[in-house]
Amino acid sequence: MRFIPINLDNVKNAATMFVGIANKEPWNGEWTYSSAYARLFTIAKSIGFMGLITMDNNGLPCGFVMGNTVNRADGGLDFLICEICYQNNEAGLVYAKKTLDYLEEQLEMRHIVRALYVGEGGNPVSDYFAKLNFSNVSNVVMVEKRLG
Repeated sequence: MRFIPINLDNVKNAATMFVGIANKEPWNGEWTYSSAYARLFTIAKSIGFMGLITMDNNGLPCGFVMGNTVNRADGGLDFLICEICYQNNEAGLVYAKKTLDYLEEQLEMRHIVRALYVGEGGNPVSDYFAKLNFSNVSNVVMVEKRLG
């Protein structure tokens, strides 16, 4: 297994994986290649961006994680995971865990305090992240206001 940094040239590979995975359980998205590419390309252009495509032992892409750093009031940095994409099965969890372990090493070298994920999906997605050793954060507020 190896990790390839995501850049503006290979984000299309991540978009293809994203459509194939994000439209299945437990996410049940309605992504097209065009909408997925637009989202991931925008993330890849953001300040503080970092992303990794995971290559399996056969050299095939099997998932990715991407996000960016943001400053904290105390001067520290957080890493916001904007997208993480792996099959929702045992093999996918193994690849996701190994990728997140590697990402954690990279973030710690940059003195980043914590990694956060905020996204839609409810309990199935929360359960998925619990399997990846993430925990709910009681002091994070997520609210919405629908427009129009």
